[in-house]
Parts: sequence; structure tokens; C-alpha cells
Amino acid sequence: MSRNLPEQFQQYLPGHGDVILADAVRNAQQNGTRIVMDTKMVSEPTRVPPQYISEPVKLIMDAEPETGLINDMKDIDGFSREYSIAGFMDHEPGKPYLTLGLECVQEFFDIPDTVKPVWNNQNQTWTFGPLNIQANGNSNNFLVNYYGPPSGYKFPGTSYPPWGTFPRYSLSQVLDTQDFELSEDLDWMSQFIPGEIPAWILAIEDETEREKMMAMMGVGEGFDIRNSPFYNKIVILGVSVEVLHDVKSTPFYNYLGKTQDTPGMETHANAIQTIIHGNYLNVFGGKLTRLFHDGMYPFVHFLVIAGLCIIAYVLFKKLDVHPILAGIIILMEGIIYYGLALGLFSNDIWWMVKSSIAAILPHSIHDIFYESLQVKLPEPGKSYVMPIVAPLSGVVITYVSNMIFQFLNEQKDKKFLKDTFGTYISPELIDKMNEEHQAPKLGGVQDYHTAFFSDIQNFSTFSEVLDPERLVRLMNEYLTAMTDVLLAHEGTLDKYIGDAIVAFYGAPAPVIDHEKKACATSLAMRARLKKLREKWKKEGDWPEIVYSMRHRIGLNCGSMVTGNMGSDMRMQYTMMGDTVNLAARLEPAAKQYGVYIIVGENIYETSNDEYVFRFLDFLQVKGKKIPVRAYELMDTKDSIDRPVLDLIETFEDGLDHYFKQDWDKALDLFKKSESMELHFEGRNTTPSVVFLDRCKHFKEEPPEKDWDGVWKMVTK
Repeated sequence: MSRNLPEQFQQYLPGHGDVILADAVRNAQQNGTRIVMDTKMVSEPTRVPPQYISEPVKLIMDAEPETGLINDMKDIDGFSREYSIAGFMDHEPGKPYLTLGLECVQEFFDIPDTVKPVWNNQNQTWTFGPLNIQANGNSNNFLVNYYGPPSGYKFPGTSYPPWGTFPRYSLSQVLDTQDFELSEDLDWMSQFIPGEIPAWILAIEDETEREKMMAMMGVGEGFDIRNSPFYNKIVILGVSVEVLHDVKSTPFYNYLGKTQDTPGMETHANAIQTIIHGNYLNVFGGKLTRLFHDGMYPFVHFLVIAGLCIIAYVLFKKLDVHPILAGIIILMEGIIYYGLALGLFSNDIWWMVKSSIAAILPHSIHDIFYESLQVKLPEPGKSYVMPIVAPLSGVVITYVSNMIFQFLNEQKDKKFLKDTFGTYISPELIDKMNEEHQAPKLGGVQDYHTAFFSDIQNFSTFSEVLDPERLVRLMNEYLTAMTDVLLAHEGTLDKYIGDAIVAFYGAPAPVIDHEKKACATSLAMRARLKKLREKWKKEGDWPEIVYSMRHRIGLNCGSMVTGNMGSDMRMQYTMMGDTVNLAARLEPAAKQYGVYIIVGENIYETSNDEYVFRFLDFLQVKGKKIPVRAYELMDTKDSIDRPVLDLIETFEDGLDHYFKQDWDKALDLFKKSESMELHFEGRNTTPSVVFLDRCKHFKEEPPEKDWDGVWKMVTK
């Protein structure tokens, strides 16, 4: 500004500023203006007493201005949110030294100097004359309810007008009277001086317009001092340039995406205005707390934190949903609480709904409902402050800790499942059990499952032609390949009995369509064994019996008991029951019919929509009183060949005549089906040969009249 001042302004600069200032203070006070000057409470450890009040120089203090402390009140993050009512020195604990803002308020309300702030512990307020100042907890500070960003600040690059939080005037405006010639000379201050009319008003040629402007500005004959912007106002003098470092970070530091510090003098203005309006912040629990930095939290804050954490826990645990979905639900909880907290602060709990609707509505519709969608400012004293950081941190900690706990628990459960069932079922099935929280039930559990038995044909011969080492190597390769197929189809390995494989489906984890899975396993094992035979033959160092290896499989489904069974010293997860016994009997029965996959009628009933079976016989296995229908699993319906279907049709026609005791017709059909049977090395008989022999036997020695067609097996 000094560059624009004319030279004549220099003559008005005082030779000694303190003298002029002291005279100005006296003159102002003599004319009814009360002056409050800033002081500071200073501590010097080497001084006695160590604390004292640093005042302006004696020359100025002789003018007897009032004084007020301007000691900073900064939070741990460097922000100014609180304002002190008074300062107390250790050696004068009962003597309050009012802060600048409180001293100004005292003068504004004509509160006598003999009146001191009095603490009311019951409602945590300071009573100061007619004022009840709401403290932040048990302290001599109160929360400043800031009215807006720094006054006069304009965001660069935007169309927003300068912020007008408080009326703000530059020194050049106050000095701009008719006595001073400035580069932008408007004689602004002259309009507020009695008897002086600014030149720019006198320059208005239209007399009516000139008089109208004079009346509007309160100058001329109708001058009214009340039109002055400083009349009956608290005026704070200070600097706003940041280079002097008298700036504060306030809650409006980051506003509309822009950062801007507030001049120190304006923090006093906000504090004073908060007191004058009684616009205190009502803090839930009576005290604003800082996460990790306050020794004592209000009990109600703990209740809020605990309540939100319990809700988060219930949402996470009881809903039993995927952690990501649970996280989204808990995020919604946090958003709702955040919206409620800000709604209480703005005294409009629907602010988030209004803002969301306003953001998505087209401008044409938004303008119609503009008033309804406006988030209104709260009336003085109607803002409520809820804790946000600690409760939301509690929700996040609850979610994260539950996630970690669940992860560790799942790993523990998964390890337990793997340790318990790792040798029985596939890793995929273990993962499925873990995902579905299917804890294994130790002991016997009765349910509907499928039993599986397999055995190598003529295995005793292998031990005769192979030395033990080669036999073990062969069996390991065979059992590994077959077990891989079993586990890939969600089967549970029960045990190995020499060359035999015992398994079941549907336990310990449920398996959908376990009957069909067992059929698929059997066909896949047949195909896998064929590849092994080709491999062994190609290797060239195995005897013919090895690359001619065949195995037989018996399947049956029904009610059985599965679980850990055995002694207290050693237990094994296995199966028991009549269904299991029948499957165990069916597998060796396949040898008598010359077939390699034999199943019970329950398997047939549940799987014939996808698989092709051949009815073998109505037989009564050894150890069973009730006969069952036995079937040979041929192939899938998608893969079956036409000649095989012709074989099945011819053979089953022969069975119809067999059960009707039409031996001659049955013989003709079985002879025909025998010609269609598949013959290979090691297959000593076929179902057609078996029934040819039976028909010849019954033709010579007919059965009894009450013959029901059941064939009783006398060996396993």
C-alpha cells in the first residue's frame, strides 16, 4: 500500500509510534470507544516467579487500555478448535486473566471489572455476568463454532465471490478521507464523518440521484453515525499477511477442496461471535475427545463405541455372509452413523438424503424442490457434536479383528480337517467342507451314502511272478492312479486292503448325486487302467499278466454309518452297515458273471437316466436273506456303442424267457448274446455263458414249482 501513497501522506507518519498510539488510545476512550490490547502469559524457568504477563510498553499502558491474553490454544494436530476463557498463573491460581475475546465481550456487555468467571461443575459452564459459557469438559476452554472460511478470501480459478464471514476492511479504506489523496481515491471513510460529503457523491450531476445517494450513505444534513460499519461493533485490528505467521489452521482449513489458513485476528472474531450468539457446540458426553491422546473418555462415548462394535460384530458373525459382503454392510453402518453425526451437527438428520437426491435430480426438477432439498443451517446453540473417529475406528477394528480371527480359525479348522481327512478325501472336498463350515462329527453318523469296493482280478498270481520289490512298485503306481481318480470324483478313501480299495461317497462332506459320482469313478478307473496297461506293455519289462490286469468294482447305496471308529488308542474314519456288506459281496460276485463293474438296484434306480446298465440277475449273496437285483454298469448314455445296446437287448430278452422257464427260447437268445460279448485275455466267462449253463441245467433238472428266479450264492 505504501507505494501508492502520495508524498504528502508521509508527513502524517508519527516520529514515535508508541506516543501517537497512546494518544489515540486516550482519545478513543475519552470519546466512548473502549480499547483492548493484547498481552501474553509468558513462562521463564529462571525467573521468580517463572510466569508473568507480557504487556505493551509502559508508555501505552499509561493510556490505561484494557488487556486480554492471546496465548495460542492448539490441538495436537496443530488446529485451533478451542478458545480459552482466562489464564491462570501458578503463583496466583485464584486470579483469572481474561483472554482478548473475553475482555472484548466484557466491554461489549458492560460487565463490571469486579465480576469474574465462575465455574459451575454441575453443568460444566462458566458463568460470566449474564453469560453462561459452555466449557469443553472440565476446563476453562470452550469450542469455537467457526462461522466460515477466512473473510475476503477468494478461491483462485473459481467464480465464487470472496468469503464474507465477517465484514473486513483494509487500512487504506479507513485512512481514505478527503484529507488523503490515494491512487484509488474514493474518500471511503468520509461518508462516515459528520459534515463531510465524499467527492464522488458531489460529482453526481443529477440532484435527485445525489440526494438519494446521500440519504442512503447517511451523509449531509441527515447524517446518522449509526450507519457507520463500526458503530456499536467490536472491531479487531490485525494483519492478514501469512509472512508474519499470524495465521491459524481451523476446521475450515480445507474447504471445497482448497486449503487456506485463517488470520489470527479472525479466530478471535469467531470466538467472540460464538459467545455473543450463544452458539456453543453441544458435545455428546460434555467433552471433545481425541483418539489416543486423551487420558479419560466420557462413559457415554464408550457406550457409543461399544454399541457400534456390537452391531458390527452381529452383522459380521450372525449374518454368516461372505466377508466382502459383510464389509459392505458394515461400511453402510459406518456411513449411516457418519450421516447421523453430521445431521446432529447441522440440526438436519436428513441432510445426506437431501444431498443425495439433489445430486441425482435433473436441474429442472431440482429447481422445483430447491427449498425442500436445502440443508438448513442450525440455529444458535443447536449443533450437537458426536464422536466420529473413535466409534468408526472401533467398527473398523471390529471388522478387521473378526476377519483376522475368522481367517486364523478357518486355517485352524482347515488344518484339522486336513489332518483328520487329508488321507481320505480330496483337497477340494476339504475346502468345500471348510467353506460350508461343516465340522466333522466324530463317532458314528447314520446317513444315505454310496459304498465302493474294488479288487484286482487274480491278484495272487501277481505275487507269484513278481518279486516283492517290483510288486510293491506296481501296486503303488496302480493304487496312486486309482486313488487320484477316486478323489477327483469327490470320493472318500476308507482303506487299502492289499490290492483292494474301499471307499464311499457323501461323508464326511455331503456330495450331490453321489451315486452317479460313484458310477463316473468306476468308468474313469476302467479307462485309467487301460492306459496303465498300455504304459506297462510299452515299457517292455513287465510280464504279460501285468499289462493284462483287470479289476472288479462293486457299488451299492443306502443307509450306512460313517465316522471315526476303533479303539481309544487308534481310530479310523470308516463305514459300517448292511449297505456296505452288500457292496462288499457284490464285488466278488462279479467274478462269477465275468463282469467288471456290478451295482445294486439302488444305484440303478438313481443313475439310469445318465448311465446304461445290463440287468444281470436276481441273486441272494452269501450272508444275506433278502435277494437283490444286480446290474452291470456298461457306459454312459452319451458314449455307449450300438453293438453294446444290441447285446443288452438280446441278453435281457433271454432273461425274460429264463424267468418264464422257457429254456429253449432262452438258450437261443443267450447263444446269440454270447456271440456279441466282448472277449479278451483273462475273461474266463460272460453273463451269457453263465445263463447258457443254467438253462441247460434247469432243462434237465427243472426247478421247483414255487421257484422265484433267485440265484443263491454259496461263496463270497
